[in-house]
Amino acid sequence: MLRAGIIGAGRMAWGYDAGKWDDASTGFTIASCLNRHPAVQLEAIYDPVPQAREAFRAGYKGEGPVALFDNLDAFFAAELDLVAIASPSEHHFLHLNKCLDAGIERLWVEKPVTIALADFDAIEQRVAAMAVQPRICVNFVRRGLPEIQRLKEYIASSPDTPEAMAIEIRYSRKLAVNGVHLLDALGAVTGANNAPKKPDYVIPSASGNPSFGVTVSGIPVSLAGFDLPYHLIEMAVIDSRGRMLLTAGATRLTWEPSEPNPDHAGFSRMGASESVAGMSGDLQAAALNILGSLIDGSKPPIAPLQSARFSQGLMDVVLGTGRSEN
Repeated sequence: MLRAGIIGAGRMAWGYDAGKWDDASTGFTIASCLNRHPAVQLEAIYDPVPQAREAFRAGYKGEGPVALFDNLDAFFAAELDLVAIASPSEHHFLHLNKCLDAGIERLWVEKPVTIALADFDAIEQRVAAMAVQPRICVNFVRRGLPEIQRLKEYIASSPDTPEAMAIEIRYSRKLAVNGVHLLDALGAVTGANNAPKKPDYVIPSASGNPSFGVTVSGIPVSLAGFDLPYHLIEMAVIDSRGRMLLTAGATRLTWEPSEPNPDHAGFSRMGASESVAGMSGDLQAAALNILGSLIDGSKPPIAPLQSARFSQGLMDVVLGTGRSEN
């Protein structure tokens, strides 16, 4: 049984589930996944904020007991095999380095890995230089969804040249917080490992929701950010065959085919929308898939550290958060 700990006792660590996950429709926080996986036992939580620790103590309904720490050295002394980093993003660089110092063998990192690409580069370089490298997964949970794989297959099978295709993305609640999920999905479906060195255009946003255009793997991509109170996560892939549309937080995949227009001979129109068969939209299962790929050393992780380079780089060139010169 692997002994697991979480750095940060906030919403993604456990709070989104309100500490319980006895309903099949809920439960994709880090704590819920650690509880569900048969090879893991949650043993420890670190958070320097007393109110966060007390909220966890009062509200957590999973298996226990779980030790609470306000000191990182004491946390690491709990002899942990796996640590999830769910602290605020601006602290990820520090906490990643602390985990590497402590020799933690498996790391599950909330997105984005770091705020600045230069810090991401430093982590990558440090890991590459280690004699025994830890297994690292980034919690881009949507990489574990079959919808993302289906979009990748759709793009790969297109009869059109990349220039004749288009990808449209819409997001809300800040690029670095919510939109970064779609940046990662964009890298996943196009197979791009490195972000463009500069965007085609940027419309800045004081609220953190810029709109911009980029060209990825030869495909023109437009991203529209919205100042909305709700989560908007949508992606559409458009080519001569029609439109494949990912909606509902990237959990619903629909298809609108091009078809002959019966009213105008020789012309086509968009057909009725239909659900794509075989899709689950199950974020809980996707999160468990990522955790399982972190634990199982016989195959590559679903979302390894290197896979986050595309989203880190694109976020960096758009927001200007400190791009590395490498």
